[in-house]
Amino acid sequence: MPREPSLTFQLVDDALDYLPTPASLGKPGFGADLSLGLATAPALFAWQKHPELGPLILRKFENPGDVEIARNIVGQSDGVQRTIDLARQFAGEARGLIERLPESAAREALIGLTLKVVDRVK
Repeated sequence: MPREPSLTFQLVDDALDYLPTPASLGKPGFGADLSLGLATAPALFAWQKHPELGPLILRKFENPGDVEIARNIVGQSDGVQRTIDLARQFAGEARGLIERLPESAAREALIGLTLKVVDRVK
């Protein structure tokens, strides 16, 4: 079953929240979602291997120091990389479906979009 295209974009966006990003991307970065009480894909993946992250997620990072602790745990985990890998997998699936279409400028533009969305993270 094809994935919703915006899911790949969102996964990349979630990963970028933990990476130093150029201002041109318009992302505040460094755990901004945590400050909003949001546990996105990198934190959820990190939680799988770092159970101490669970209580912070469940209380939505409300206690003093929660955001910094969570950011450090996620940064030391493979959560960001797993998020990027999943986004690349979804983009590859989309590209495979698009490549079934007849050759056209529109098809090539769509293929380009599948590459561009994941190229925001290096």
